[in-house]
Amino acid sequence: MIKSNKIQSIPYTLEELRPIRTSVDQCRTHLVKFIEQYKSIDLLELETRLLSRCVYKNWNARRAELGIQASRRTVRFLERFLSKREQHLEQILTEFKLDAVHICLPSRGTLNQVLTSVEESSLLLSKVQHLSKTTVDRLRLECSRGNYMPGCIDYARFLSRAALRRQPSAVREATQLFARSPPSTISFASGSPNTSLFPFKDATITLTDNSTIHLDSSAMSKALQYLPTPGQADLLEWFKNLQNRYHSPIDFKRYELCITNGSMEGLSKVFELVLNYSEPILVDSPCYSGSLDCLRGFGANIISINTDSNGMSAQNLHETLSNWPDSSTLPRVLYTIPNGSNPTGASMNLERKKEIYNIAQKYNLLIIEDDPYYFLQFQEPEPSFLSMDVDGRVIRLDSMSKVLSAGMRLGFVTAPTPLLQKVVCHQQVTSMHASALSQMVALKLFEKWGLKGFHQHTERIAKFYEEQKTLMVNAIRKHLQDMVSFNEPTAGMFVWLKVNGIDDTRKLIYEKALAQEVLLLPGSAFFYDQSRTYPYVRVSYSISTPEQIETGMARFGKVLREELNK
Repeated sequence: MIKSNKIQSIPYTLEELRPIRTSVDQCRTHLVKFIEQYKSIDLLELETRLLSRCVYKNWNARRAELGIQASRRTVRFLERFLSKREQHLEQILTEFKLDAVHICLPSRGTLNQVLTSVEESSLLLSKVQHLSKTTVDRLRLECSRGNYMPGCIDYARFLSRAALRRQPSAVREATQLFARSPPSTISFASGSPNTSLFPFKDATITLTDNSTIHLDSSAMSKALQYLPTPGQADLLEWFKNLQNRYHSPIDFKRYELCITNGSMEGLSKVFELVLNYSEPILVDSPCYSGSLDCLRGFGANIISINTDSNGMSAQNLHETLSNWPDSSTLPRVLYTIPNGSNPTGASMNLERKKEIYNIAQKYNLLIIEDDPYYFLQFQEPEPSFLSMDVDGRVIRLDSMSKVLSAGMRLGFVTAPTPLLQKVVCHQQVTSMHASALSQMVALKLFEKWGLKGFHQHTERIAKFYEEQKTLMVNAIRKHLQDMVSFNEPTAGMFVWLKVNGIDDTRKLIYEKALAQEVLLLPGSAFFYDQSRTYPYVRVSYSISTPEQIETGMARFGKVLREELNK
């Protein structure tokens, strides 16, 4: 915190100032360099250290606000000072008295006594140099905290009370420190078990193309031991390269990654990161039932935003926010599944994403981009929210469940560093880290494939699901005809049917369809308001054979005809 040192504003004549003109000019030159340095600072460093100072140290709001005010005064003074450097010296020095900068010119009565020391030691210059050396970091952080710098988000306002209280685990931090240390480092800090006592030595895994990946004793030892919480370092680097390959974030330096036990663990931790009890969150409607159940557990105020064939409605989102009754309680977070949405199969086009992002900028929202079906798109992928994020307001969740294995439980969170640090703090005291064995198997596979091989693999996956989708859509049109209406999905695993003429599909599915040995999911599972009835059904085509798709839709068509012809 930059402390104030109240001084009296004293006018000086040119005759009085002339003897210290040299020192003042030196001071001004240094300030020019200081401002250039200030304006070229790294936003990532600001945001990271800001959270360390203002959040980890649990500053109260008043103390933080005082720091912000002092910093704003300091920077505005420096800018005014530079803008007037060509003006009269007396005018410049009249401004050159801001208390937050710790520069105090002597009073008139003692001026003659200090003129010599000013000339000899460049008192003013040394004071500014002292400022730049010992308090510039605090100045930068506090200005960042106060949103003085354009494009810098105040992440502290998004953090829940629980997240604000979280601090790094000393034991977990030591594990991460040791992992980065030279091999010659001797550690007496670890509480890790001795891997020589584990009953596993090595492993060879055969892939579907009959090639193999091998975990030798060294790799197996790492796979069976504790890891740093964010994940195995080489796998983290591989995922970062993956994000650059598919999303090319505008400023990837501001983000970090954390590997989680599937993307659902990451999502639950992100919800805890940003939500207090009863606070609002904007979500797709209908929405993935797992996300709704998770939010209900947090006691969130779920605000449903209508969707169409292009995902979340930007118009409904804008109407909801513009008509919000109390600006002090506006939602701070938006959650969406942008591609192959579960349950609707809808995907956002680029225009819709731009509209949503612009609204997020207007109302200062964080966007939680939950994208487990990104690699299951049947056409060229549109840019993601992460790829268009210019502010650092996107938290992205990715999953390997649809690409490698659902049982390996591998996902990863990509978020601005200050936010991800809090996610890591949470994971440090829950699961500690994602399965080290799963991470090692994935790493060996990715090293074998490379990004090119991974891309070819995902292309095969997308082609398979597209063929499955086509089979299902054809069967629906053949057997259900005008009894249902739907939009053909362009990604994912699902078709969302509206059953015409039926208000509630729960009894229809769980009793009559099941009696005909065909099971679907009633649409009510995907809406927050469970007091209403819904005419929707979710159909999955991911694991059914072509014969099962044909037979199952024929059975469901029979159920619908019987129900509608009663």
